[in-house]
Amino acid sequence: MSKPIVLILGATGLFGGLLAQRLIKQARFDVVCAGRNKSRLKTFCATYGGRYKQLNRDDTLNVTQVLDALKPFAVVDCAGPFQAYGDAPYKFAEAVINTGCHYLDIADASIFVRSFETLDALAKSKNSVALSGASSTPAISSSVADYLTRDLATVHSITTVIIPGNQAKRTLSVMRSILSQIGKPMKIKRHGINETIYGWAETESFNLDVWGKKKIKGRLASFVNTPDIAFFGERYNAQSVAFKAGLELKIFHYALVVGRWFVSRGIIKSLEPFAPAFRWLASWFESVGSDEGGMKVSVLGSTAAGVYERREWDLIADDGNGPNIPTLPVSILLNRILDGNVAVGARACLGEMTLDELDAALDEFDGRTQIHQGEVKGIFKQVLGESFEALPKPVSAFHKPLGRHVYAGKANIKGPTGLLGNITSFLIGFPKTSSDIPVKVTITGDEKSEIWLREFDGKPFHSHLSLDKEGFIQERFGPLSIRLGLEAKAGKLLYPVVRGRLFGVIPFPTLLLPQSISHEEVDEEGRFVFDVLIKFRFGGRIAHYQGWLVKQD
Repeated sequence: MSKPIVLILGATGLFGGLLAQRLIKQARFDVVCAGRNKSRLKTFCATYGGRYKQLNRDDTLNVTQVLDALKPFAVVDCAGPFQAYGDAPYKFAEAVINTGCHYLDIADASIFVRSFETLDALAKSKNSVALSGASSTPAISSSVADYLTRDLATVHSITTVIIPGNQAKRTLSVMRSILSQIGKPMKIKRHGINETIYGWAETESFNLDVWGKKKIKGRLASFVNTPDIAFFGERYNAQSVAFKAGLELKIFHYALVVGRWFVSRGIIKSLEPFAPAFRWLASWFESVGSDEGGMKVSVLGSTAAGVYERREWDLIADDGNGPNIPTLPVSILLNRILDGNVAVGARACLGEMTLDELDAALDEFDGRTQIHQGEVKGIFKQVLGESFEALPKPVSAFHKPLGRHVYAGKANIKGPTGLLGNITSFLIGFPKTSSDIPVKVTITGDEKSEIWLREFDGKPFHSHLSLDKEGFIQERFGPLSIRLGLEAKAGKLLYPVVRGRLFGVIPFPTLLLPQSISHEEVDEEGRFVFDVLIKFRFGGRIAHYQGWLVKQD
C-alpha cells in the first residue's frame, strides 16, 4: 500500500529541511521536497532521502499542475517570509485547498495568520484541513497557554518569550522576518487597554530553569509582532498579552534596539533590506555564545478563591536542537489529520494539539521542560506579611492590584502652605485646594511595582511604587522619592516616611525630610477611605487630601 504524499515547500530551507528529515525518518509519509532550486533539491534528497519536485509558488498554473500530478495528502509551506507574500498572500494556500489537499504552514506573521480564516468556507467545501501558524507561535504557545490557564478564574497576563542560542542556524528568510518588524508600529493589549508600541521595544532580561539542571540566565528579549498578540487577548480574556524574542549576544540585540530608533522615527524605512549584511556579519560570530535556546510561556492569573498565581512553562533545547522545535506541530498534526482527528476548515493553529503530545515529540530532541507554579503577592502584601490579612477587606483588596484596577469617589483637598511647601507641591504636581471633587485612582501593577494614576477633578498626577533592595516600598513623585515604613495597626494602614531622596541620589537631611501623617481605613458605610497629609517639619504643608473610593471594574 502506497504511503500518503506530503509535499514540503521550502524543503531546502532551515525549518523545511528539518521537517523533511523528521518525516523521512518517521517513514509514515512519502516526502516530496519542493522549491525553485532544482540543484539544491537534488542534493538535499541525495543526502537525506525523499524525492523532489521543482515548484514555483508564485506560478498558480505550475502549482496546479504539480498538485494534479502528485495528488498529495498534504502540502506544507515552510518557505516564507509570510509577511512578504504580497497583495494576494493566500494565493498558494487557496490553490492547494482547491485541489482537495490538506494545507499547513509555519507562518508567524501576525496579519497573515489572523486573516487566514477567510479560506474557511473553501476548505470546508473541499473537506480539507487548513491550519496557519503550525509553529512555535501560535501552535506551541497556545497549547501551553491552554494548559496553564485551564482552571484560572481570571487571566491577567500571558507572555511568551523565545530566546535562541547564537550558534543556531539563521537563514536569510529568518533574518528578513526579524528585521522587517524592527521599529514598526504594533498594537498590543496591556492592562485591558489597546496601545501602540514599536517592534523590538521594551527590552527585558529573562531566565529559564529546567529542574535546576539546565539553566539559561540573563537573555535579552524585546517585543515582536506574532499571532499570540492578535489572538490571546480574546481567547483567554487576558488583560495583557506580550510576545518577546531576543538574541543571545547582547551587542547584536542592542544594535537592533538602535536600529528600532532609526526606523520608528522615519530615518530609515525598514531594516529588512539590510538582511544579507546582517547575516554576513552574524556569520563571523557563529562560534560565539552557545547552542542552547529556549522558550517560556508565563501566565499570571487568579483562582476562584482569589489567589494570584504565576505559572510558567520553561523549555530548553541544547546541542543545536532549537530550530527543530518550530517544526514539531506540523509533524504532530500531519499524523493527527491522517488518523482523522482534526476538524476540517481553515483557521489559525490554536490549541490543535495537547501539551502531552508536544512533550512526547520533544523527547526525540532531548528537549527539557518544566512548569513552575506559585502564589504571587503584591508589593504591599510582601512588605506587611501576615499583618496584611488583618487589614479590613476593602483596604487589603485595594492593595492587590495585580493587573489594572480602577477606583472612583470624592475628595477634599487642602493645598500647600509656606514657600518650601509650595515649591515641592509644584515640582511633584499635587492638586490645589478644592472641596467635594470627583477623584479617580487607576492602579496597574505586578509583584515588583505599581503605578498609581490619581485624577482629582480630571487633573492627573501619578507616582511609581516599587520594592527597594532592603524590602521597603519606595514611592517616587517626580524628582522626589520616599521610603515608606508601612504599618498595619488597629484596622488602619499607616504610611510614615522613613527616608527621602531627590533625583534618586541626593539624600534629604532629616530636618527637611517630608513627613507623612497618613492612613487608610474603612468608614461606616464600608467604603475605602484615605487621609493623606504630607508636610515638612519646618516649612509648611505640601498637600492634604481626604476622601473615599469604591471599585469600578
